[in-house]
Amino acid sequence: MSRTLRASAGRALVLTAAVACAAFAQSPQGATGMARAASAPIATAAAAPDSFMISVLTMGPGEELFNRFGHQSIRIRNLRTGLDSAYNWGMFDFDQPHFILRFLTGDTRYWMQSYPTVPLVTAYRNEGRSVWEQELDLTATEKDTLVRFIQWNALEANKWYRYDYYRDNCATRARDVIDRALGGAFKRSMEGRAHGVSYRSETMRLSTAFPVTNVAMDLALGARADSTLSAWDEMFVPMRLKEWMRDATVTRADGSVRPLVTAERALTEDPRYADGAVAPTYILPNVVIGAALALLVVGLGARAYTSAAAKWTLGVIGGLFHLAVGAAGTLVTLAGLFTKHVYMGDNAAVLLATPASLALALLLPLSLAVGAPRRVVKAARGLSAFAAGAAVIGCTATFAPLFLEHNSGVLVLLLPVHLGLCWAVLQATVYPRDAK
Repeated sequence: MSRTLRASAGRALVLTAAVACAAFAQSPQGATGMARAASAPIATAAAAPDSFMISVLTMGPGEELFNRFGHQSIRIRNLRTGLDSAYNWGMFDFDQPHFILRFLTGDTRYWMQSYPTVPLVTAYRNEGRSVWEQELDLTATEKDTLVRFIQWNALEANKWYRYDYYRDNCATRARDVIDRALGGAFKRSMEGRAHGVSYRSETMRLSTAFPVTNVAMDLALGARADSTLSAWDEMFVPMRLKEWMRDATVTRADGSVRPLVTAERALTEDPRYADGAVAPTYILPNVVIGAALALLVVGLGARAYTSAAAKWTLGVIGGLFHLAVGAAGTLVTLAGLFTKHVYMGDNAAVLLATPASLALALLLPLSLAVGAPRRVVKAARGLSAFAAGAAVIGCTATFAPLFLEHNSGVLVLLLPVHLGLCWAVLQATVYPRDAK
């Protein structure tokens, strides 16, 4: 949801970085197919405010994950001069100094820039993405305030900001510019209104087409992502901002009450990538997958002492499982503790993916090898029991009334496998006759 292609990708990568090999992802975009389109001229407030037509452009989801979160721009047309520019707050540059470090630590610098509207819309149309325009009902004074602020914001000294997927992005910046022009009336009109959604549910709703990534995002997000959002906070999603603006009735400085949007139209519309109505739930398929894997490793554990093939297969499956969850959990833990990705913090799910699993990725296969040293066997047995115990505690904490982290889809997937592997390792190494 930001620049075009590259801004959405960043968003996906920020959350995905926390889950290692998963594809949760967070948002570079580019300029919707325009790698480096030239900036449009900045609007000048010297023109009569009545000559401006102000509208909001909402770009809908696209085919790829990094396009699923949409994008937003403010369009300013000067009806006298013909100047027609779209201003967005989703620009960034991979070539910036220390970009990767800033990106991983949540300190990425974005900036505001303008593009000519017509080629911008054409580029989105060519990607198969919808673009809606909502014309705002603003007074001459409100238009003047908005245009002057954008002119100020576009200056080199003022255009930079720290991008945050949830709290400070292309949609929230557009929302705040509109509210500023209205003297806070837009925000006041939203008080007490909400859809009852959370950052977690909105993120997963928009990524419905990518179930593996969604499960990874479920692990990456902590309890802070589960608070019920106000209508104002929901507007971090461009399509939500579009919905709330359509319904907004604003009390103006002169006491009059009028709709915020005077007209809405689709500049290009394609239903293929429409965002889903509700967040998906993966509890049932994850229960099936988790139980199947648990039964598989239990069966292998039961045969491991008499079957070299079963022992070898158990070592491979157990090693790969612990490598994946250990790497993912460690990254999420580090992100929550030491970066600005605050919504990865307070995450009880990391108890199902502790650094102990990284050690088990190596120790578990070694403990099943013929002639494995006794200390290796004891370490694998002890760490397997620890990992399973931590998983049980993590599930208990997640469902505790004071915590209530809403990532049960991950829990029902990982807990059975942890328990199954723990039993299998204990069973397969119960008579380590060859240990030294």
